Amino acid sequence: MMQLTFPLEVPMDKVPKTPHRLLNYEDCKGAIDSLFQDALRTESDLAFLQFLAFAERFSNLSVYNAMLLRVQQPGLTAVATIRKWADIGRCPKPGARPLVILQPFGPVSFVYAMEDTEGRAVDGADSSSLFATGPKSRATYEKIRHTATDQGVRVQETAFGQALAGFAQVGHQITAREVWEKGSAARWDIVVNANLDEPSRLATLTHELGHVYCGHLGGHPDGRWAGRRGLGHAERELEAEAVAWLVCARNEVSPRSAQYLASHARQADLGAISMFAIYDAANRVESRSSAVRKRTSARLKGLANPATTTADA
Repeated sequence: MMQLTFPLEVPMDKVPKTPHRLLNYEDCKGAIDSLFQDALRTESDLAFLQFLAFAERFSNLSVYNAMLLRVQQPGLTAVATIRKWADIGRCPKPGARPLVILQPFGPVSFVYAMEDTEGRAVDGADSSSLFATGPKSRATYEKIRHTATDQGVRVQETAFGQALAGFAQVGHQITAREVWEKGSAARWDIVVNANLDEPSRLATLTHELGHVYCGHLGGHPDGRWAGRRGLGHAERELEAEAVAWLVCARNEVSPRSAQYLASHARQADLGAISMFAIYDAANRVESRSSAVRKRTSARLKGLANPATTTADA
């Protein structure tokens, strides 16, 4: 049996909720340990596994057609023709864009992804561990996204299938002209699935930022965080999801972190997990952007010197 190397100190629902930063490292360490304990006790979600098995049978694609669909829209689960969707009580949404596959004894056929159809529910389709629940969180998402720009991270949204929430990668080489034109140098790119709802987009963004800020894609050139590319896949996923879980919990969003980490926690070397990297990354996700800091500093100066403020007005 795997044993965690950190003491259990704080229940999972007791994540510190101080205004801007996670001030208490010990509380955060205990809360993360509680998450990992839950992940070890959680079984893989049978409902979603059954849905994926249904999607494979229902779509019945050749390897080549599966590759064509992946190029057109990554993250797809189930696809079918209009007639086949009608057989199970679903139809394409208004304006839905068809996808193209090769047809036996013919040129091409048009199919629709399940995300682009509506009608009778499909068992297990909503049980993915990539989804989160909670209040609308667009304002928080935009603040975090704006702050990421200061750290050299560019965030974009693209429509994917529901099996792909998003990803992070090292950006292309930045030229001096691009820095001058854009005002900042994007060293990392994050892409979030535009088809996700607001809580799920927030959970995805914070997870992918966790990968960047924990150093999984290399260190920051100015030394803001160290590079830690040597971690295994399971260890990287545990750290990134712990960052997302901390930030989301403090914003009343509930990701399915224990479910998502169920298999990773059993495979990971928990001794390689850096609690400080998680703590520092979560603080970095929630830190205010330079523009916000400048406005705050200006307001504080005005309060400290009201006569100057009045004269300027």
